Amino acid sequence: MEMKKFYLIITIVLLVSGAGGARAQSLKDLLNKDNIEDIVNTITDQLDIVPENIAGKWEYSSVSVKFTGDNALMNAASEVAVRKVEEKLTGYLQAIGLNEGSFGYDFNTDGTFSTSFLKMDLPGKYTFSSEEDSIELSYGSTGKLKGLKMKAVAKVNATSLELLFNADKLMDFLGKIASSSGDSELGALSYLVGQYDGMKIGFELKRKTE
Repeated sequence: MEMKKFYLIITIVLLVSGAGGARAQSLKDLLNKDNIEDIVNTITDQLDIVPENIAGKWEYSSVSVKFTGDNALMNAASEVAVRKVEEKLTGYLQAIGLNEGSFGYDFNTDGTFSTSFLKMDLPGKYTFSSEEDSIELSYGSTGKLKGLKMKAVAKVNATSLELLFNADKLMDFLGKIASSSGDSELGALSYLVGQYDGMKIGFELKRKTE
């Protein structure tokens, strides 16, 4: 992942250098540009997806909705679509009681984890790939989430963890942990998300301090 960060930073620098021409005096000049500094800081703040970096308690903060791959460039209305899904997903989560303080994850360095929601504690095991920046959650062969596996694209830094799932997997997960009273809202949300190819949805979590 460190090499990917390096290549991405160099790509940004080269793009700005080409745009700035002779005005770009040095690498420091380029990185001092306001529109580059924020991007570089975001990249360098990210940590590898390994147990040591994700271990701990993480509490739900907000929804996260993003397009992946070329779809983000191909779909001119992607920002509008993201806002629409964010609003609908947030509304549904609030309706089933999933909000800050009621939902989160607890990862251990031994490959086990648990998901907490209201009074439920849902244990499982996870695997990770630092090359793909991904985590796969497996909830085992018993309980409410029997047989469910969910692979997420992950980003982590010292204080936040983002997990983005394929929409159908997250819909399945939410349907299993929610009461039946939210079925109609979940159906409407699933229909809306199904209109967009390449969309991933999930959670922004913040590290919980004792």
